[in-house]
Amino acid sequence: MSLKYKIPKEFKFRMHHIRPRFKNDIESVLIYMAESISRLPSMEKNLFMKEVNRLIKLYPGNATKKNKTINNWRTEISSLFGLIEYNQDLTECRPSKMSCFLSEKQDLVEFFKYFLYYFQYPGGHLKTHETVKLINAGVRFKPAKYILSLLKTAEKEYGGRFGLKKEEVTHCIFNDLRVTRDGRPVKETLDIIMENRNTGKKYDSRGDTVRYAKDILDYMYIANLLTLHGDKYYLNLKEIEAIGAFIEKDIYFGDYDFLYGARDINARDITSLQSKWFDYVNRELNIEIFSTNLFKYLNINEENYKSLELLSLEDFHS
Repeated sequence: MSLKYKIPKEFKFRMHHIRPRFKNDIESVLIYMAESISRLPSMEKNLFMKEVNRLIKLYPGNATKKNKTINNWRTEISSLFGLIEYNQDLTECRPSKMSCFLSEKQDLVEFFKYFLYYFQYPGGHLKTHETVKLINAGVRFKPAKYILSLLKTAEKEYGGRFGLKKEEVTHCIFNDLRVTRDGRPVKETLDIIMENRNTGKKYDSRGDTVRYAKDILDYMYIANLLTLHGDKYYLNLKEIEAIGAFIEKDIYFGDYDFLYGARDINARDITSLQSKWFDYVNRELNIEIFSTNLFKYLNINEENYKSLELLSLEDFHS
């Protein structure tokens, strides 16, 4: 009988986020919504949301759907992907930079890079009470950065291609406070994964258990950061520069920091930061943020490399 890997009870904390119910059709839905929202002017919040609902109803197959379903579509899209921005007191709305970018360029690969670059726990994509839970648990976690860092470390450690299964990402990364709260070094997590493989330990692979980690892996695949072979996700080596930027750059929405350690977190404290969150995820949308120092990423001494380059040129011209 095989052993099952279990996170120690004191470290188990399930991570989750809004899941669009249209995930299987997410690409066409996102482009449609970005195009529709980007055409709207800034207006009072209730009027803006009413107009967005009208546009959602026009999407094929939505004409007969109930208002609750339409409302869910809107909140899932606007919260998770930051397609709507707000004024400071949340009384007015406007199309976000993300929605305008996707509408104009229709580049889902680049769009999902921006989304993942800023995505974190906690964040304004969550309901207020869920954000409170994360802060009370001490969670500070950027999943794409951690996953890419682990894969890079694994390839260096084992000298070849290395892939992760969704179950490994769920149990050894996502739902373990030693990672999401304590920032466990990726090498230690890699050692746990390899020990589990070597000892034949199994994971709970039920859909409800692995779905949130799988969502992020799938979004990383859409962003061209990962490739998928069989049941494992690998670094996409054609995106070395973008991957390096994710790993090297320390960018984090720190406006929740004053709430960590507080005895009683007021829900209004979370709500008051919502407009700042959506400003944050729309702050910089240009390909330059994914440029990186390739010498640093590849662990090459830049001065030695340039010296060798000069010697090679001298030999070529001699």
